[in-house]
Formats: sequence, C-alpha cells, structure tokens
Amino acid sequence: MKKIFVLLIIMLGGFILIGCEQNNEPPVIDGELNASELAVINEEYKRSFDFFWETTNHTDGSAGYGLARDRYPGNPTIASIGAVGFALSAYIVGVEEGWISFEEGFERTDKTMDTLLSLQRVNGFYYHWINMQTGLREWQSEVSIIDTALMLMGGLAAGEYFGGTVKEKITDIYRAVDWPWYLNPNNNLFYMGYKPETGFSGAWDHMAEQLMVYVLASGSPTHSVSKAPYSIIMTIQNAQYKGTYTSTTNPELSVTTPFYYSYNGSLFQHQFSQGFLDLRQKVDENGVNWFENGRLATLANYAYTQDVSHLYKTYGKYSWGLSAADGPGEYNAYGGKPAKNNTHNGTIAPYAAMASINYAPKLVGKTAVHFFSEINGLVGQYGFKDSFNLGPVNPEQFPNIAAKTPWVASDYIGIDKGITLIMIANYKDAIIWDEVMKNDYIKAGLTVLGFTTQTTQES
Repeated sequence: MKKIFVLLIIMLGGFILIGCEQNNEPPVIDGELNASELAVINEEYKRSFDFFWETTNHTDGSAGYGLARDRYPGNPTIASIGAVGFALSAYIVGVEEGWISFEEGFERTDKTMDTLLSLQRVNGFYYHWINMQTGLREWQSEVSIIDTALMLMGGLAAGEYFGGTVKEKITDIYRAVDWPWYLNPNNNLFYMGYKPETGFSGAWDHMAEQLMVYVLASGSPTHSVSKAPYSIIMTIQNAQYKGTYTSTTNPELSVTTPFYYSYNGSLFQHQFSQGFLDLRQKVDENGVNWFENGRLATLANYAYTQDVSHLYKTYGKYSWGLSAADGPGEYNAYGGKPAKNNTHNGTIAPYAAMASINYAPKLVGKTAVHFFSEINGLVGQYGFKDSFNLGPVNPEQFPNIAAKTPWVASDYIGIDKGITLIMIANYKDAIIWDEVMKNDYIKAGLTVLGFTTQTTQES
C-alpha cells in the first residue's frame, strides 16, 4: 500500500480522530480497527517485512549469507543472531502475504540454515553479535542464551512452514544446544551471559522475555533440563514480582487483577516469547495464563504513561510504549510501573505499542494513526523508526533531556521491527503462532512445564 493512499485515508478520518483526542473519555482498548487504523498497521507490517528482506545479507557465497542486521542504517557490519530468528519468521509472512514466492522464501531460509550450521558455536549456543559478511564474533560479545533462543524460535517456525531440508537443518541446530551447560548447578537458574574470556555471568532470576528458553530447554530430546528452572523462577515471581497497578489520575485505568511484572517494566519482556508461543488458551500448572499476564502488563504500562504525562510531552492518550530502545544519546531499557526499578525520560518506542496489538487492538490502532500522522520524521523507509522523545513539559525540571529534544531515532532496530512484524502477523491470522505450535519439541516443552489447554470454565 502506498504511503500517499494511507495519508488520504487518514485525512478522511481526521475530524473523527481529532474529536477523540480532544475529549476526556477513557481510551477504547478492544474492538475492530477502522479503515485508517488498518491502513497504517498494514503499512507498518509491510515495511517491517521489507526491513528483513532488503537489509539481510543475501549475497550468494558470502560467509554471512542470511545474517540480519542488528540495526539500520547504523552499524552496517553488525548482525544480531536474535534478529536472524525474526528474519526467518519474516520469510513465512512474506510468502503468506504474497510479497515473495514460496520458492524465494525457501531459498533464502535454506541458505540461512547453511550459514547457521557453519557459524562458530559454544555448546550449541551462538554469539550475540557477529560480522554481517564473515560470520565471526564482533565486539567481544557474549555467547547469548536469549538470542540463540530467538533464532531457534524463528527457525523452528520456518522448519514447520517450509519443511524439507529447512526442517532437517534447524532440527540439527536445535538438538545440538546443550541447555544444562548454561544452567547454574548451584541454584538451577540459567546464567544471563557467557564469554570464553571471563566465564558465566548474571542470572535469569525473575521472569522477563525468557519464557521461550524454558520451553526450548525442557523440550529438547538431547539436552533437556526438565521443569526445575521454570518452577524455581515461578517461586521467585510469586514472592517478589507480583502485583497490581493503581492509576494516580484515572481509576478506570487501574489494573486491579494481580499480574507478574518484570524488573524494569519494559514491554518487550511481555512480547518476545508470546510473539512465538500461542498461549492464549494455555495455563501452566499454577493456573497462569501468560497471554493474559501480558495483556495486564500492557495496560499497566499504558496507565503509567498517562499518570506521568504531565512530565513529558511525548506521553499522551495515544502516545505510549515504554520499552528497551534508543534514547537521546543512549540505549536504555525504559519501563513503567509496577517494576522493581524502572526508568523513563519521555522516550517512547513505537514498536512497544505496535507489538501490543493482540493485547489491546483498538488502542494500538489509534496509537498507530497518531504516530504516523502527528510525529514528524518518525516514519521512514522501513516504517516507524525505533523511538522518539518530544522533551519535558517543563524544561527547567529536566534540563539534561530538554537540551537533547525534540529527538527522533535515526535507526531501525532488527529485533524491534521483528516483534512488530510477527505480532501483527499473529493479529491478522496467527501465522507465526500456528507454525510454532505445530512443532513437536515446542509441544513437548510445554507439556514438561505443565501447560494445559484452558477450559471454557477457567476462561
């Protein structure tokens, strides 16, 4: 869809949009999207696909064939192994939407699998950042469990969709991952990082974006860790990371149902695993529905931005989304409450709102139109850029950020465009969810962890 057509649709609905923005009615969270909202969502959808199809290394014979950029146009030599997982998912979407042929998608995916098989691994795990052309480790980056997991989720989805040698190769890659090696034997928590020079570091000691890790690690036919790490995490979550959110400005925005929150309140932590795993009708053995948990966390994130909107011009009725993103002069894991330690400075990440479309579709639709039509410089070749910050309401209160704003990010970030793409794909017709949930290893992992289908009575 051409941008000019999108603008025409927005202009037709402009009077309605302005009317909604000017009243004090609470936002509509759920409901069908109208024509202007769908147009912007579909534009962002297509341009997010284009990011992966056009910027991924597709030079035949290159040692880095299929490697996806960490960001664009910045750092032109750096790929992210996590972004590769989203690229593999993107090719499924491209075929389903008719943007590329099945043959084109299969070829790109199959050759990417060859590259993945040839890259350096440590006990089956991949380095986080690697050179786009050579496939060699960059920046002395860590051997990353979470980025390996992102790659595997996209790869397993692609294996189900394309079949044949694609499925054979990703199965070999998955079966080679030695999950127990990355587990701290003293407390049964996964480490957060490993470098050959310094060893293991950190710990996944609360629930964030790593739910997929427990599914993959428990479902492995070769290196399973069973359900112990997940059970331990849930014990910690229940004791330390469970609560509600009470709005200080509008009681209607309060989230009164207890939910599990993360350390810094970033929205991506409620999106990355759920973008691949269809948990809408699944509960674990404790009765936890992680999809519903993500919805509640999203509503709390939204409410928090409204409660502090008197501080920053960026925050508003249809301008929200606190998550890890570029900011003025920094990259930070911005977040809202509840959280153990959240930080924010007026920086909004559009992907955080767009990837919430399955949790709050109508709210996201209106937000998309606002971003598209009201924020100068935010829309570019590959859709919404990573983030923006309009500055503080009172510059004297926050002089440091006032001196750097208004500001719009120059880059698109691969994993952020990726979660946007697959969440919109799932909203449209569950494309990625369906492929992931077909996989025998994923099904086995969910079974080991005690997930069952939620009955009508439990819903």
